This record gives sequence, structure tokens and C-alpha cells, in this order.
Amino acid sequence: MLISRAAAPLRVVGRVQMTGVVARNVNVARVVAPLGTRILSTSQANQREVPVAPIIEQRKNRPIAPHLTIYQPQLTWYMSMFHRITGGAVAVGFYGGAIAYAVGPLVGLGFDTATITSTLATVPVAAKFAGKFLVAYPFTFHAFNGIRHLLWDTARGLTLKGVYATGYTVLGLSTVSAVALALI
Repeated sequence: MLISRAAAPLRVVGRVQMTGVVARNVNVARVVAPLGTRILSTSQANQREVPVAPIIEQRKNRPIAPHLTIYQPQLTWYMSMFHRITGGAVAVGFYGGAIAYAVGPLVGLGFDTATITSTLATVPVAAKFAGKFLVAYPFTFHAFNGIRHLLWDTARGLTLKGVYATGYTVLGLSTVSAVALALI
């Protein structure tokens, strides 16, 4: 059964100052509104009411947070930072290479399989190994560190000892697998 607005119970919202000839003897009256309605009262502040300059000056005198300069660097910082960097590098390398391979011949860059093969055939073996390692290491590190994060999602290896153990494991596996990929 619905109650009409006119029959809805009323609530006291606030007090209003009555002025005028009729209200000389009555200084304060109650304002009532049906339940479920909102009464909104706003006031507009101007610059004279809220001085901004002292607040700005106070903010200038606040001490600056020391950020990372006071903390001892840890393996977890470097692993997290390198994980983000390698993720971006792998993505840029993959998409950049795919776009260059697809669009290169159309615009005359000569970035096709025959050109790439003949160019790489003239490169010394040590340079090939170094180039392959520089491409393989970010990929392997990001892959193994991603597996480490998936392991953490199962609530395993979250102790300090476990975090460092998995961190060193990721570094070792990344290096060994990048060397193996570079030797292919």
C-alpha cells in the first residue's frame, strides 16, 4: 500500500528565522519535510571568506617525503622494476617487429625474410650470440617472473625467505634459458 506524499510522516529538518510584522512574537519556526526528501543548503564562498595565499605558503614549507633515497635497495624492488621494463620492452619489440615485417616491404624498407637472412649471415658469431641473448633475456625473465607471480597468487612463497628464493630462482632460470636460446 502506497502512502501519498501529503499523508507521509514529516520530519524536522532545521530552524528558520521568521521576520516581518506577523512574526514579531515568534522568532524561530520549525521547517518540516516529508520523510525520504532531501533538503540541500549551499553557500557560495568567495575569495574574501577563504584566503588561499596562506594555504599555498604553508604547503611550500612542508617537508618533502624522502621517497626511496632513505631505504636500502632490495632484490624485490629490482625484480619488480625489471619485470615492468621487460614487459614493455617485449611488447614494443614484438609489435614493432610485426608491424615492420608486415608494412616494411610495402613502403620499401626491405624488411623481409631474404634481406634479414642475408644481413644476419654477415654478422660475426659473437655479435649474433650477444644480440640473441639481449632479445632472449627480457623474454625469459618476464616469463619466469610471471610464473613466480602466479605462484604468489596461490599464496605460496610469500614469506621473506620464499620471496628471495623464488627471486634468485627466476634470475638463474632466466640466465640459463636465455643462454640456451642464444646458442640456437
